[in-house]
Amino acid sequence: PMQTPDAWDATIAAIEENDTHTRGIVVLGLGESEDVLARSFAVAARYPLVKGFAVGRTIFADAAASFMKGNISDDAAIADMAEKYTKLCTLWDNARANAKGE
Repeated sequence: PMQTPDAWDATIAAIEENDTHTRGIVVLGLGESEDVLARSFAVAARYPLVKGFAVGRTIFADAAASFMKGNISDDAAIADMAEKYTKLCTLWDNARANAKGE
């Protein structure tokens, strides 16, 4: 995911110039770590066109691999994914609040 204002500026400008009907975009996780996503969120949240995130692999990849190998139970996999999703939601919400000066 993009982590610099220059990259986001260029992306937003390209969308606004070429697709006036776009109502929003999301940050894709691309399997990156929470730290990388937190840095991307901190920049992306400054742009009203960015509405949120879609980061499936970051949430489920480790739990799925452990579950498929028989290393964790259903409940442990669910708890792990829920914890990661909650943390990412908090990271996004905090980034958006900081961007708005709240």
